[in-house]
Amino acid sequence: MRITDEERDALILKWRDKARRAGKKKKPRNLYVITLDPEVLWRREFRHENPGYIEGMPCVYVGMTIHEPGDRFQQHKLGYRSSKYPRQYGIELALELIDGFDGAGLSDEQREAALADWLRGQGMAVWQN
Repeated sequence: MRITDEERDALILKWRDKARRAGKKKKPRNLYVITLDPEVLWRREFRHENPGYIEGMPCVYVGMTIHEPGDRFQQHKLGYRSSKYPRQYGIELALELIDGFDGAGLSDEQREAALADWLRGQGMAVWQN
């Protein structure tokens, strides 16, 4: 994705304003999953976090955001408040991987960690901050 510095700055200002307003209103957070290029498996730190990875299963990044998942994916790719793995290896949103996950009754932080564990339990390689 190529955009000008001015376009990037305008997006960042819009995202910051939206996050401030949502935070004041105590809006719920959105879980999201980003598929990662399998090249990420060459990173020792990533492999170490995923000893149960089953060859051929997806590599993913799990996060939670006040923003729409599509906006958050774009933020990662632009390097705005981004983890290194979705910025460098992110391919696309994979919200369908959340289907079947039940995080009812958990706090936001617990839901994010529980989703990561749930996906790992299926043999995926997962990074979650």
